[in-house]
Amino acid sequence: MKKALLVMLVGLVALGGAWVVTDRYAETSVSAHEPGEDETTVALGKGKVTIHYGTPKLAGRNLDEMIKPGVAWFMGMNIPTTFETTVALEFNGKTIPPGKYAIFARPDDQKNWTLLVSSAIARPLKPETVVLETPLQFAKDGAPQDLLKITLEKIEGGASMMVAWGTYRLQADFKPAY
Repeated sequence: MKKALLVMLVGLVALGGAWVVTDRYAETSVSAHEPGEDETTVALGKGKVTIHYGTPKLAGRNLDEMIKPGVAWFMGMNIPTTFETTVALEFNGKTIPPGKYAIFARPDDQKNWTLLVSSAIARPLKPETVVLETPLQFAKDGAPQDLLKITLEKIEGGASMMVAWGTYRLQADFKPAY
């Protein structure tokens, strides 16, 4: 009887310890790279802008072979890349109202890139859902980025979105629309 009680007590202590360890991590955000998703946010005016995206690894693949001219790239992996704003935004004189959108990028034959903002949170991009098209600045960087990284940063008068993957760097600036 004492032996059974001792075994039961040890089991309860072990179970309690496992619960404490599990509960300890319940409030901790998991590494954005484990599930293959990440998010970036910037405060802008009286609101904020958030981008949520999947994080593919380049893993030795060649971006020049993967991304085809004229084809919209959804800038992520597995899930549509979303761009959510609580304030109206202006990109190069073009405005979008507050809302949640999917974003894509499309290169042409000369490596001129266009940011495509879609009202439909879906893949593939349907041209009739595009609510904004604006040029993206494109550059190549000598330091390759294996894991896709999208960042939002405050700049004078607005914010900047930077997409880094492989040696590709895409950038779009925007500001609150007043």
